[in-house]
Amino acid sequence: MIRSVDREDSLLVGIDVGGTFTDLVLYNTQTRSFSALKVPSNRDKPDEAIISALDKSDADPKCIGLVVHGTTVATNALLERRGSKVAFITTKGFRDVLELGRTTRLVPRTLYVPHFKKPKALVDRYNRYAVEERTESDGSITCDINLNELENLARQLQSEGIEAVAIGFINSFKNPANELKVGKLFGTYFDYVSISTEVLNEIREFERFSVCVMNSYVQPVMARYGSALSNEIERRSKHTSFYTVGSNGGLLSTEAVKSQPVRSILSGPAAGVAATIHLAKEINLENIITLDVGGTSSDVALIANSTFPLKRETIFEGMIIKLPQLDIHTVGAGGGSIASLDDGGGLQVGPESAGAVPGPAAYGRGGSLPTVTDANVVLERLGANQQMGGSLCIDYEKAITAISNIATKAGITPKQMAEAILRLAVAKIAAAVQEISAMRGHDPRDFALVSYGGAGPLHAALVAAEVGIKKVVIPPTPGAFSAFGTLCSPLTKDKSETVLRPMNTDTLETVRHLNNKLSSKLRSEFENEKRSTEEIYFEMQMDMRYEGQAHEITVAVDPGLSLDQIMENFEKNFEKEYGRRDTGRVIELVNVRIIARLPVESPIWTEVKGGSGNPKENRQIYISGKSQIVPIWAREDLTQDHVITGPAVIEEMSATTYVPASWFAKLGYVGELSLRRS
Repeated sequence: MIRSVDREDSLLVGIDVGGTFTDLVLYNTQTRSFSALKVPSNRDKPDEAIISALDKSDADPKCIGLVVHGTTVATNALLERRGSKVAFITTKGFRDVLELGRTTRLVPRTLYVPHFKKPKALVDRYNRYAVEERTESDGSITCDINLNELENLARQLQSEGIEAVAIGFINSFKNPANELKVGKLFGTYFDYVSISTEVLNEIREFERFSVCVMNSYVQPVMARYGSALSNEIERRSKHTSFYTVGSNGGLLSTEAVKSQPVRSILSGPAAGVAATIHLAKEINLENIITLDVGGTSSDVALIANSTFPLKRETIFEGMIIKLPQLDIHTVGAGGGSIASLDDGGGLQVGPESAGAVPGPAAYGRGGSLPTVTDANVVLERLGANQQMGGSLCIDYEKAITAISNIATKAGITPKQMAEAILRLAVAKIAAAVQEISAMRGHDPRDFALVSYGGAGPLHAALVAAEVGIKKVVIPPTPGAFSAFGTLCSPLTKDKSETVLRPMNTDTLETVRHLNNKLSSKLRSEFENEKRSTEEIYFEMQMDMRYEGQAHEITVAVDPGLSLDQIMENFEKNFEKEYGRRDTGRVIELVNVRIIARLPVESPIWTEVKGGSGNPKENRQIYISGKSQIVPIWAREDLTQDHVITGPAVIEEMSATTYVPASWFAKLGYVGELSLRRS
C-alpha cells in the first residue's frame, strides 16, 4: 500500500487523457474535497497535456502524494501502427501462426465485404524466425535449443535495427524452459524482450503469440513515455507515487507498464467503471449500466452485483488481446462525431470525429464540419458563450453555419437537422446499451444508468428513455469522472495457468494447489516492488466449458467451494449466456486465473452543501419541433430538498445535463444528480 498521506502529501491527482480533453481531478485527503479542470489534449505528445494540466492545477508538487493516469498511448500506437520494429522467434513450422490466426474475419461488419483484406500482421514475415526446438503437449522437451546459433541471430537482428524481440514456442504453456533460455540470451542484446508465457501462460498458440508480439510492438513506445512522465513527476517531488490504469480496471506501476504495456491498451475507459463502482457503493446501487460519452466515442459497460465486468478477450482492430480486461462496448458516437449525408441523402453520424483539433465548429478552433456538439448548440441545450471545461467558449454562429451546410442539402431547417443528428446519435448509443444488456440476457429496466463524460449527461435521459430505463445518475463533476476513477482502483496483477482436465475431485485438488502457487507468486511480485501486502486480496477465476466445446466461459469462484457448487456455478453462467444447460455432460476446466488486488489511498465521499435553490436564468431551447422557455440551473445552486421538473438544463464546468419533459431531477447527498422518469 502507498504511504499514509499526511501533511506534505495530502493531495491525490487523477488524470484521464481523452481524445478531446485531458481531465484532472485534485482530491485533498485532509479536507475530503476535490476540484477538477480540463485542458485540450495533445495527441502527438500526450505527456505535455498531462504536465500542462498539473501546472494549471497550481498544486504544490511537494503536497502531491499520488498521481494516477489513464492513457491512450499504447492504443494509438496500435491503431496507427506506430510501434517498434519487432522480430518474432518461434518454433520451426509455426512461423505463419500470426497470419493464419483463427482463419475467421476478426474485423466487425466485414463478413460480406468482397474486397476485404486482413489487417497486416505487426511483424513482417521476414522478421519472423523459426528455430529448431520442440516442447511436447505433455511438457517434455524433445528438441533443445541451440544457443550458439541463436546468439548469431541476436547479433544479426541487432545490426538490422530490431528494437524489440518477442519469443513464443509451441506448447510452452506446459513447460517454458526453452522460452526462458532464449529470453535470457536475447536479454543481453536487447532492452525489450517479451516471452509469451510471461505475458499469457495459457493454451492456444495464436492468442499467446499474438499478445506477446503486441506487447513487444508497443513496449519501447510505452517505456519511453512512462519513463519520461515518471521522471518528470519524480523531478517535481521524490515523494510522489505514480501509477497507470490498466485494461482490467486496476493500477499498474511504471515497472509493470514497461514490462507488459499490452495491459494498458484499454486504459482509458476502465477508470470510469472503477469510479462508478466506487460511487455505487456509497449510494447503494448494485446493478448499473455505465455510459461514458466523450468526444470521439461512447463506452458502455454493465455492472451486476457491484463487481468489475471482466471478459476473457478483446478483438482490437483484427487482433486478439486475450488478457483479463473490463467488458466495455464502444460505439463511434460522441460529442465530436461528424454528421454527414451519404450518397443517397441519408444522414450518418460518426464514426469519424472532429477530435481535439480542429474539434466541433462551436469550439472556434478551426472546425467547420457539423458534429453532435454543434447540434446541441443549435438546439441551445449548450448555451452560446458557455465555457466548456473552463477553457473553450461556445460559438453559436459557427455551430449554426456548420449544421446549415448539410441542412440545406437535405431541404430542412438547421434546427430540424440538429434534432435529427441528435436522434440518430441517441439511437446508436441506445443500441450499444441494448447489446451489452438485453442481448446478453439482462433486462435493462432492472438497471440504473450512470452517465458521465463531457457529453454523457446531455444525452443520458434520452438514451434511458429509448431502452426503458427509469433511473439515471449523473455523478459529481461528470466530465472529469474518469479522471476521478483513476483514484478509485487498487493495484492489480494476475497470473493464469492451463489445466485442461475434466472437473473431478483430483482436478479440484490441482486447482487448490495452483491457487496457493499463483497467489504466492503475485504476493512476491508486490513485495519485490517494496509494497506491503497486508491488505492484499485475491480473486479466483476458472475458464470452463462442456467437453467437446471449442470455447469456454469465465466463472468467478471461491476457492473454498465444493466440486458440486463450482459446477453449478458454471452451469448457471452457461445458461445465462446461451439460454440452456447440457445437464449430465462432462464439464472441463481449461484455465485457472488468480487476480491480486492491493488497495491504495482512495477518495472518501462526503455530503455536499446545497446552493441558492434558484435557477440562474431562463432560455429558449428547441424541443420536438418547437421552441420552449426552460430554466437553466448552475449545478452548484441545487439543493437536496428541491425537485427540478423537466424540461430543464443544468450547467457546470465539466458537462451539461439535459432533463427532458416527463423527467425529474434531484440532488443526492454526495452531490450526484438523480433523474427519474415519471
